[in-house]
Amino acid sequence: MFQLIRSKLLLEIAILMLLVLAIAVPRLVEVAQFTTPDEYMWLTRSANFLDALANQDFTSTYQKEHPGVTVMWVGAANMFRIYPSYIERQSGQFDPDEFHAFMSGKDVPITLLELLRDSRLMMVVVHITILVASYFYARRLLGTVPALLGFTLIAFDPFHLGLTRLLHLDGLMTNLILLALLAFLAYIFDKRGVDLFVSGLAAGLSWLTKSPALFLFPVMGVLVMWEPWQAFRKRELSVNVLWPPVLIMIIWALIGVAVFIALWPAMWVAPMRVLQEVFSMAQEFAEAGHESALYFNGKVIPDGNIGLEYFYFYPVTYLWRSTPAVLVGLVLAMLGYCTRREPFVRTQSRVTVFALALTALLFAAVMTLGDKKFDRYLLPAYPLFDIIAGLGWYGLAIVLGNRYRSGLLRYAQPLLLVAVIGMQAYSAWSTFPYYLSYYNPLMGGSRKAPQVMQVGWGEGLDQAARYLNQKPNVKQLKVISWYATGPFSYYFEGNDRSFWYRVDATPDEWDKFVTSDYAVIYIGQWQREIPKPVLDYVSKLKPEHSVWIDGLEYARIYKLP
Repeated sequence: MFQLIRSKLLLEIAILMLLVLAIAVPRLVEVAQFTTPDEYMWLTRSANFLDALANQDFTSTYQKEHPGVTVMWVGAANMFRIYPSYIERQSGQFDPDEFHAFMSGKDVPITLLELLRDSRLMMVVVHITILVASYFYARRLLGTVPALLGFTLIAFDPFHLGLTRLLHLDGLMTNLILLALLAFLAYIFDKRGVDLFVSGLAAGLSWLTKSPALFLFPVMGVLVMWEPWQAFRKRELSVNVLWPPVLIMIIWALIGVAVFIALWPAMWVAPMRVLQEVFSMAQEFAEAGHESALYFNGKVIPDGNIGLEYFYFYPVTYLWRSTPAVLVGLVLAMLGYCTRREPFVRTQSRVTVFALALTALLFAAVMTLGDKKFDRYLLPAYPLFDIIAGLGWYGLAIVLGNRYRSGLLRYAQPLLLVAVIGMQAYSAWSTFPYYLSYYNPLMGGSRKAPQVMQVGWGEGLDQAARYLNQKPNVKQLKVISWYATGPFSYYFEGNDRSFWYRVDATPDEWDKFVTSDYAVIYIGQWQREIPKPVLDYVSKLKPEHSVWIDGLEYARIYKLP
């Protein structure tokens, strides 16, 4: 008996280690290959957050209405770890340009790229911790093999992978929502107090990360009514049945609120003002759309306002950003769920699948109401659908295992599961290390994506910078680039300049362009036709060099006369 227990324990440890490696390796390898335009701002906010803590200026721990507090805790912790003298040398709040000028000083011991790289590494550790905890809950709800398959699909999901190795909000909010949901479901079935605490903790952290996570309130409200619904069906509904769910929601909410207050010092000194700014600014940004033109479905949207007339925005972007393994798995899951076949027979499994699908669809609906839309805003739906897809493939494996029990076909079941994992892994590694450049081959892949999707969030600008770094006079070169601060400047050794985001140009902006030695034109510029005078100007020139990723041209380098 002892030997059996020991063997089972070793198998569990081996499975866990393989899952950790699947999550960690693709997120850690070449983690600083390229940067995104938002991260330089989160580096600045993290440094300001650290300064505010060090000087007990708690009001200044409010940096953005998102609010992004968890991201700033990670960035500040890393800043203090690798540059502890920062809080002694600098006192006060920086804007992004001031911070980057300060960090570019000769006596600063680290570069901005090193700071971002280490912050990303710390963020990946946080993601691994959250995903492993979520896996344990999924295993309790669905079983070891279905949970392992679902989380392997998550580990190699290119879109989720690309966004969970950044110093950014969406990936962290996504994984915290996943943990909060699975822990809450586990509590509903097993009534363990620690599960309710973990769910409330994860929910509070998700609210500290990004305000759309507040949609968890109605989701949990629906899920907690599971037992009253059962009582209603049996005609046993009473006050004694209704009161426990209310109490559960109160406790869960209080845990989340306590976490929200405890980890955000601005809430200690000016709670009403902070909450008012968070909600008012979040509403304003949702209603105002983007500050510059956007591109979707073959059209340039000049005001960046993707309103309700584009209600199909998120379904379309999901099809393009998801993978064949997940989409086929979802079809299999829907068939298995509707026909009540394994593993969709047990009540616990069916309720879990319902909860995952409800959460994903409700979040998509909430995001659709906003006028500011980006494909990454739907990220919380991806791991939920990945788990459901894993169940779909597992159901097919059960059918094969029951039907073929002899000969070579008896290996069909394990081979199928290995093939599914292999397909998903290939989807990720085919675009390594630019995972965000992945587009579903079933929809046309990267060659067709620019006809529908707005492409590029900094990928390839690192290559453009490295190309220009080979110039003999690079230190004297003046280069104007899209997403210059961060995606380009962190790699370029000369003098970088930024393009403007408007269609037209002021005299000063045009002078900045024509007095540059080189211009790096990005795919997002020619898709959105900004700035128009620049695009008209370079259309008469031949690019000196182009940057290609996965068969798609991302950047063109022009030598200016």
